[in-house]
Amino acid sequence: MYIGRIHLKGFKSFGGSHEIALSSNFTAVVGPNGSGKSNILDALRWVLGDGNPSRLRIVRQGDLLFQGSISLPPASSSEVMVHLREGNRVSTLRRRFTNDDGSTMLVDGRRIRLIDLDDIKRKWRLEGDRFAFISQGEVSEVIQQRPLQRRMHLEAIFGIDLYRKQREEAIQRLDVATLEMQRIVTLKTELQTRKEAIVDLVIRAREAKGVIDQLEREKRQLYWVKRARSEKIIDGIRRELSELGEQATASKFWNSGWRRALNRAEDAINSISEGRGSMASTVTGLERILTDSRRKLFSLSTSLVGSMERRKALLGDIAGEKDRFAGTDKRLEDLERDVARAAEEEKGASRSFDDARREWEQYRKRIEERSDRIRSLGEERAACEAALESARSKGKGFGLSLLDVLREISRSEESVKEARKDLGRLREEILQKRSLEEAAGNRQRDVYAAFQQAAASLQKLSRELSALEGEMETLRETAFTRVYPAPVQHLMAAVRLGRIDASPRPLADVISCPDRLVTALESFLGARQFLLFVKDIDEAGRCIAHLKARSAGRATFLPLESARARHPMRNIREGRQGIVGWASDLVGMESEWKECVLHVLGDLLIVESFDVARDLVREGFRGPAVTLEGDVFQPGGTISGGKTTKGAGAIEIRRNLQEKEKQAESLKNERSRLEEEIAGLEKEERDASEKLRVLSEERRALEDRRRSGEAAEAEAARARALADERRAGILAALSSCGREYLDIRSRLERLRESSSEEPETSRELDLVKSLEESRSRAEVAAERLETARRLFTMVQDEHRRSSSRLEELDKGLEDLVLAEKSGKRELAEEGRTYHGIWVRLQEALSGMKDLVEGHSRALASRERILERSASAAARMESLDSRMRQARQRLDSTEAEIAESIDMWEERFPYPGEESIDARDYDRTRRSVRELEKSLREIGDVDLGVLSEDASLTERLGFLEEQLRDVSTGIDELRRLIEETDRQAGTLFSTSLKEIDRKFCDLFQRLFGGGEAHLRLSDEDNLWEAGVDVVARPPGKRPQHLAQLSGGEQSLSAISLLFAAMEVAGVPLAVLDEVDASLDEVNLRRFSELAKEYSRTMQLICMTHRRATMERADLMYGVTMSEPGLSQVVGVRVEDWE
Repeated sequence: MYIGRIHLKGFKSFGGSHEIALSSNFTAVVGPNGSGKSNILDALRWVLGDGNPSRLRIVRQGDLLFQGSISLPPASSSEVMVHLREGNRVSTLRRRFTNDDGSTMLVDGRRIRLIDLDDIKRKWRLEGDRFAFISQGEVSEVIQQRPLQRRMHLEAIFGIDLYRKQREEAIQRLDVATLEMQRIVTLKTELQTRKEAIVDLVIRAREAKGVIDQLEREKRQLYWVKRARSEKIIDGIRRELSELGEQATASKFWNSGWRRALNRAEDAINSISEGRGSMASTVTGLERILTDSRRKLFSLSTSLVGSMERRKALLGDIAGEKDRFAGTDKRLEDLERDVARAAEEEKGASRSFDDARREWEQYRKRIEERSDRIRSLGEERAACEAALESARSKGKGFGLSLLDVLREISRSEESVKEARKDLGRLREEILQKRSLEEAAGNRQRDVYAAFQQAAASLQKLSRELSALEGEMETLRETAFTRVYPAPVQHLMAAVRLGRIDASPRPLADVISCPDRLVTALESFLGARQFLLFVKDIDEAGRCIAHLKARSAGRATFLPLESARARHPMRNIREGRQGIVGWASDLVGMESEWKECVLHVLGDLLIVESFDVARDLVREGFRGPAVTLEGDVFQPGGTISGGKTTKGAGAIEIRRNLQEKEKQAESLKNERSRLEEEIAGLEKEERDASEKLRVLSEERRALEDRRRSGEAAEAEAARARALADERRAGILAALSSCGREYLDIRSRLERLRESSSEEPETSRELDLVKSLEESRSRAEVAAERLETARRLFTMVQDEHRRSSSRLEELDKGLEDLVLAEKSGKRELAEEGRTYHGIWVRLQEALSGMKDLVEGHSRALASRERILERSASAAARMESLDSRMRQARQRLDSTEAEIAESIDMWEERFPYPGEESIDARDYDRTRRSVRELEKSLREIGDVDLGVLSEDASLTERLGFLEEQLRDVSTGIDELRRLIEETDRQAGTLFSTSLKEIDRKFCDLFQRLFGGGEAHLRLSDEDNLWEAGVDVVARPPGKRPQHLAQLSGGEQSLSAISLLFAAMEVAGVPLAVLDEVDASLDEVNLRRFSELAKEYSRTMQLICMTHRRATMERADLMYGVTMSEPGLSQVVGVRVEDWE
């Protein structure tokens, strides 16, 4: 196995992307100190899963990112990728980091967790220390290691540290199991002591339980007899209701007949009323239509008058437009004559211009003939002008050079001034940066202090939350084991363990109430607070079958599909003194089970005291009521009350648990807030540290710029001195060139004087003047012609527009004439319509009068029918009153039975009236009183001790079983520890002997003789015995490793490291400057040894030594091309010095 390639992108000092192909044998990486060679080692550590900051030489994960340089910006992500190869098998490991997403690990493109990387590394034999990273200083560390540290290092190489970890975990589990056994034994002793302490109480409780059981039987008989009597009373009331119903039916017949007659009379009245209404609507509609017709007549007449007036105005517009049309005709004739005159003038001006131009051309021919005569003189003058131009150019060149030098001098002076100005500004900025750096340092320390304080607060809050959660768990345990009945406990445990396909909920678990109502609700509900709510009857059947199969007792269920919500009797005056309210309004409940809760508590009234409840019952209140002290008034008239010494009930425990949960939620919110605050402070501390780092870098950059500015100032001063020397030389050359220019200029003037002639200047001027005047006259004539044509076109357009307007006005006049005719026709038609509507209105008014008279007759008939109907209704009301009284008696008796059923039916299912002798009622009542008297004579007895005794017995049995399980586990752990000791001891002894043999061989090879061995410091202590190194170089006595010279120590350590890697079968080793302290002789031995080992393992060596480079199969150089940016280049050994 070997690494084929390494890919770095934005990792530490490696900005951009870098690809390094490695030899499968020996690869050397060279470069000056600080160039980034060790960052390649860090990259390999990191991509293979190492995250230790000290080994990666970082403070925080963000230090893995490239921080930027002069040419490259800082990287937003850092990535390292390696290609593993072994035969035909290839795998790619890639690890990426960003500040936003953190670290991401991918294997062959598939994202994995770092914890899963161990399995991948195990497949490539890279688990644990099966690969070696030997960085700067680790050779010295091998020398300075204590014996136990050296042993740990060897254990890690051979995987024995896994056995040590397994053994330590087993010892920890053994300690935990031992403590658990002690806890169980202690708890068992406490429970046994408690069981013995309550023996007398249990005996008295059993005696009282016998009386209570007999009392229960008598109460059952009393309930059955009372229910049978009540059912007979109900049958009698129902027969009475049947008879009254028959009489009421006859009465309803007559009452119905008179109602039908009354309805017919009402229908007649309504029909007449509807006719009157319809007729009134008709009259109103006709009047409205008549009004609308009158308005329309007015509108049509007004429109007709307006149309006639618009026709008169339009006739006036037509006359005016015809006058304007005649005027444009005359103007068009005048303009045609003007255009003709302008055209004649333009032709005459053009002929004059052509004559003048021909005369000018003839004059120019004569001038050209005279020019030939002076050409010969011109050639000589041209030569002089050429010489003059040459002198002028030379002078101009010197002048430009002088200007360049002067500008250069000016620029040098400006550069010096600017450099001095920049230096002053840089010094001020450096002082400011130092001040900001100091402030940032203070801020970073303050934020760190706040972070420490917040962390302490979070730790304290976590302790409080743990304590509160412990209290909550105790409350849950108390509610489950001491309050809930055994069958309920059994079912709830079966639900939690998934042993039953059901999810029953106790009533006490689905309601919540204020503290002051706890006693009232627990007293009213009694055992019903453990009533189990289920979704349907089938779910109840599954729970009952589970209880039967395990003989776990009996429980009562209320299916949601069978629940019928009860509702308060709202006839009690709101706000009455002493009334707390209805339980349905005061008790909180889970919405899913609301129907079931209201089935039990829907009509319960909660009052403050016994006196308030008594007054309500005497006033006729027939619902259940309970006082805040727990006195219960049932609808059947029974009252229960008193006080017990038992502990908190299920509802109170539930309420306390809810309060604890609220406190826990508040603490969790506070913890979340503190965690967010700590995260913010941590981020602020990172930001402050980053700001401090940036300010430090900026200050150092400014200091670098200051030094550069000082060097630039000195360079500008030197440039000024050189420019002054050049200016002096150019001034001398320019003076010589000026004298030469003046000589040539005087010769040229003499030639011009000899060749000059008087030109025909006056003749030429006259010809030019005549030509220009004729041209001007021609242009003016052309412009006048163009203007006349444009004016003619404009008047012609105006003439066409006037003609179009006349046509439009004529058409408008025709439209108005047609509109007048149409308006007259509409006016005549609307007049005929108006007359027809007026006739219909008079007819409707006459019909309205007849309907009013018929309505008066129908009202008189209705009054006679109402008198007879009232007599029949009085008879009906009397029968209804008697029936209501009978129903009230029936409801009262049924309510009494319902109360008895609610109170006793679950405990004493009713067998039916046939098997009950109602004559036993008095005897049974006497028996109940006698048993209650006997129970009072026994005194206060806590029946809870019976369940406590049973619970203690059950828990002692459970603890005994737990004790056996823990004891078995302890024996298994001890056997595991013994087996681990045996296997690890054998593996370590074998490996140590093999390393000792190989170490001695390598030592003799590197030293040319002598011997070296590994010795256990305490052979009797398997796990704590350290490993000592004893070496004897040639010609010396045996010594410990630390007693050797520096070179001998380095060679010995290298021998030990290579021996351990060879025995462990390490496939890969990365050596970071391990040869730095060796002399030339030992260096040669080391390099040969490395070359030999590279045949069986892949070696990657960071080195400065030439001998090591010469043995490498492949060599790379790492250089820092600019501050902060490392580059990888290929190098040859002969190029390295």
